[in-house]
Amino acid sequence: MKLFLFTTLLFFLVSNSYGQTNYLDNGNQQLNDNDFVAAEQTFRDAIKSDSSNLIYQNQLALSLMKQKKHGEAQKILDKILRLDSNNIGALWYSGTNNFLDKTSDPRLTIKYFEKVLPLLDESQGQYFSANWFIGKSYHVLLQSDGLTYDEVSRMLECYSTYVKLQPNANDAAKISVFVQHIKDIRPPDNVKKWINKPQ
Repeated sequence: MKLFLFTTLLFFLVSNSYGQTNYLDNGNQQLNDNDFVAAEQTFRDAIKSDSSNLIYQNQLALSLMKQKKHGEAQKILDKILRLDSNNIGALWYSGTNNFLDKTSDPRLTIKYFEKVLPLLDESQGQYFSANWFIGKSYHVLLQSDGLTYDEVSRMLECYSTYVKLQPNANDAAKISVFVQHIKDIRPPDNVKKWINKPQ
């Protein structure tokens, strides 16, 4: 899943960028080469050349995320989402940014991936990944803050969708066991919040 975090969105961005200058190619190559500082500068230069280009802004946010500058990245993504609330790139990167930022509330990760999920084609890899992120974020909350009955149901639904679409994934068997375990032990729906701390 880690490799998939950052590479999957390039399909959305590159497929819609015909006629662009070399900024996008150069910056993305720098990202692929793990030269994140250089990529940041390339995309800052790109934005100077075209401040309205949301692809450049998304990729600048990605270069900042790769440097663990999560707060700075989120400011850029929030700006994009104010201009285009359904921008798939900004929603996806916001979800992954909040997932990777260990100081962030997992509910923010859920919020962004729930918003991007209906915009994705179910046959694309991003769709099963979004389900994984939502399930995993609820999983973290179940062990820390607790979940409502409906939130547990959503966690199980997303995890089950992920396993159905990726039955051969390295973590599929483990997730399947977890899903069945939670189904077996979950309290009834009259329990307002349930915390299930790992043993």
